[in-house]
Amino acid sequence: MSSKVIAADRLGYAIGRRAILHDLSFAIERGERVVIIGRNGAGKSTLLRLASGMRRPTSGRLSVLGCALDEPVSRLALRTVRAGIGQVLQGTHLVARLTAIENVLLGGLARADGLAEIMSWARLFPPHERSRARDALSAVGMQRLADQRADRLSGGERQRVAIARSLHQGADVMFADEPTASLDPEASAQVVELLARLASERNLTLVAVVHDLRLVRPLGDRVLALRGGRLALSAPVAMASDDMLRDVFREIEGAGASPHSTPQPSVAR
Repeated sequence: MSSKVIAADRLGYAIGRRAILHDLSFAIERGERVVIIGRNGAGKSTLLRLASGMRRPTSGRLSVLGCALDEPVSRLALRTVRAGIGQVLQGTHLVARLTAIENVLLGGLARADGLAEIMSWARLFPPHERSRARDALSAVGMQRLADQRADRLSGGERQRVAIARSLHQGADVMFADEPTASLDPEASAQVVELLARLASERNLTLVAVVHDLRLVRPLGDRVLALRGGRLALSAPVAMASDDMLRDVFREIEGAGASPHSTPQPSVAR
């Protein structure tokens, strides 16, 4: 089995005549922790959608978990890819009326057969699945709130449940798209520490999109920077200086300064 979880070769994506990603070539190995940075509109979230099989590239090649997503893919193959990828999103995408453990149990639908899926939606979860879900909640420090409705949890607690859902899914790859964007600084630091620790302890491949440069070093061991839809930097985090990271957020040469430009992000020392 290839050690590459994601392999892109001159990958591109466009909507009509509007090009969003241009000629991206990179690979992400199993067990790597990779942070993707860039200005708003640089193509970060689009890249994750392509790698999740939610969209198909319009040029180049893209292989994820051994499946060529730049070619027509069967529903079974696409489901297999998606089952191998856990998602931790900015809005968590929990079902508000369900409890924490029920939301975690929904992660098992990715690997369930038809009958088990129907039973799950009816909240008829087998005992071994409930036991496994409680283990996942315990791993993120949420076991005491297992029976609390999701809409009564804090933002940080909801993100922990989303991470537990990914663990229960059994995914070896975790995509985190702006996982701390709506959290206060304390909750943000806790979620970042949790993601990095679980990825290290369980040898998970973590691909995180962030806009806050202070999260790059705690989260990743490699950074990919997108600028104008192109790959501007691919380097080990230890070799990426603060100036190199900040440079990604400067105006593209020739575009001119904008009065509404995003402020220069800070980098933790």
